[in-house]
Amino acid sequence: MKLQAELRGMATAGLMAYAAVLLMISFPVVVPGIELLQTLRFHLVALGLPLAGVLLFAGARWRALLVIPMMAVSLWQGSLPIIEGYQRRAEIAGDTLTTINVLSYNVLASRDGKAAADYIISAAPDIAVIMETPGIAGYLDQIAEVLPYRFGCDDRKSCDLSIFSRTPITDARMFLMPPIPRERLAVVKTVINDVPVTVAGMHLSKPYFDEASWSELQRATRVINAVEGRVIVAGDYNAAAWSDQVADFSARTGLVPPPWHPATWPVRLGPLGVPIDNMFTRGDVVIDEISAVADSYGSNHRALWARVNLLAPPQ
Repeated sequence: MKLQAELRGMATAGLMAYAAVLLMISFPVVVPGIELLQTLRFHLVALGLPLAGVLLFAGARWRALLVIPMMAVSLWQGSLPIIEGYQRRAEIAGDTLTTINVLSYNVLASRDGKAAADYIISAAPDIAVIMETPGIAGYLDQIAEVLPYRFGCDDRKSCDLSIFSRTPITDARMFLMPPIPRERLAVVKTVINDVPVTVAGMHLSKPYFDEASWSELQRATRVINAVEGRVIVAGDYNAAAWSDQVADFSARTGLVPPPWHPATWPVRLGPLGVPIDNMFTRGDVVIDEISAVADSYGSNHRALWARVNLLAPPQ
């Protein structure tokens, strides 16, 4: 009985901590790193199951039952931005003019990226949005053999994001996003099989860097909203699509999500991780298929590989 009472007390303390975390991610709270906790929302919801089991085992039946509505409310709240995104996706219509392959990949700047470069070359996408490009800087000439057009990382001091393409790049613009003086937002235009499309790449700060990602997304919102026509937006957001900041960004820019959000980090968890790398579209373009590449090739992120349909305008 004494052991059960002690277990009940510890489980009750766990319940209080669990409730506090769910409340924290459910309301606007200025806490560094809150986007990370929101990204982990569905993992946190799942933790309620073993917690409820421990409470039941400890004889705290009513406290165990409290966990269920807490899980349900958090699950519902996290699902709302996903549902809203799919509602925008359902409105997309039009015949497919051409289909392209798009790669979005943080190659990790702190490692020699030969394996990553070899993968990019072998995959040979139509478009590749690459974050932390210094990791593959020694292999740009080899990559140019399959993706001859590149924008970004001409200056190694500010190099981060670059966009590679099979087809000529035009109207290329690069933006620095303070407080980190790196090239982390790029917009380019290209024409693939006679169909014009704009590609935007972005690499956001980690969410615990004093809300830097919030100001970066404000800048990105203005840039993306100024783009007309078909646009593909890809990159490392360091947060999931259902986190408050990314959900607000996609809603304010009218971006359409992919069919689902594959987990890209941490690599060791594979599909059980979280989707902190994202890809969206707007206009007469839609992501038909998307997946996370199984092998990270030395990076701490799995790459996103997508088949994207460029559509004719609706009649």
